[in-house]
Amino acid sequence: MDRAFVLYLIVGVLNFIFCTALMFFLFNVCGVSEHVAPLINYGLGSLIWVLGCRYVVFPGVKSGLQQYVRFGVEVLICYAVSYYLLAPYAVRFLLESDRIYEWFTFGGGAKVEANCEMAAGSLIYALLNYFGQRYFVFTDRFQYQKKQYIKK
Repeated sequence: MDRAFVLYLIVGVLNFIFCTALMFFLFNVCGVSEHVAPLINYGLGSLIWVLGCRYVVFPGVKSGLQQYVRFGVEVLICYAVSYYLLAPYAVRFLLESDRIYEWFTFGGGAKVEANCEMAAGSLIYALLNYFGQRYFVFTDRFQYQKKQYIKK
């Protein structure tokens, strides 16, 4: 494992924890809708992510307009696929288990399905986003960092 990969994981995990916690707080405590809270999560998470990649994971590597466009397209696709296509199916499967149902009662009985869907959507998004960022958005940066790592 090279340095860029380790930093990528650290920034990604911290970003995921912070933004997902914020999403659940907004939905369960502040009363923000189940569609707006994830948008805030993914929007803020994307901003943190692009800054983290630019200044922490890949410092010194120039970013171009094409990379920012790819980033935006990738985020929108991952959001739509994870939250609107895959999460609803995952929720139907997950909520068949009484144990999993109990995990998502923290927002009250009426919010169980939405909490489960937001959790499933976040996990699916994180997985899809990793592969999209790694192999579509930041491929050249990983190759650059790998070459720098091998030179040392």
